[in-house]
Amino acid sequence: MRHALRYVVAVLALLLFAPAVSHAAAAAKKYRVIIQWTEVDSLGQWIMTKHVGNLLDDLGDNNVQLEVLAYGPATFAVTTTRPQTKMAADIAAFTKRGVTFHVCHHAMDLLGVKDAELLPTVTPIKGAMWYLTTKHDEGWYTLRP
Repeated sequence: MRHALRYVVAVLALLLFAPAVSHAAAAAKKYRVIIQWTEVDSLGQWIMTKHVGNLLDDLGDNNVQLEVLAYGPATFAVTTTRPQTKMAADIAAFTKRGVTFHVCHHAMDLLGVKDAELLPTVTPIKGAMWYLTTKHDEGWYTLRP
């Protein structure tokens, strides 16, 4: 009878404390997300900033490692010299919140964008598809809103 009582107490303790432990573990998880960005028009840039801001707000800045990869027409959106750049202030603000911004160098070459034209918070990477493939292999979530 004593062993049965110990068993019941152990099961009750497990039932009471297991949800708290799993919730703490879930809260401690750091999501690794890369967002693909290809739209250069004003609406596409605004939508990208909304998605980034919402993801940071919903998960918490400390719970997500977030990168944004601009390629294709969005290459123009991360420059200092092109009229298509509409959200430079948002990009700078998100960088302060821990977001990393990249741009595809293949797209830069194709579109005639030079390294010196990039926003100071944007890092060129050699190729978008290569980068997405390596991030996927490392277990990152890839989103394309």
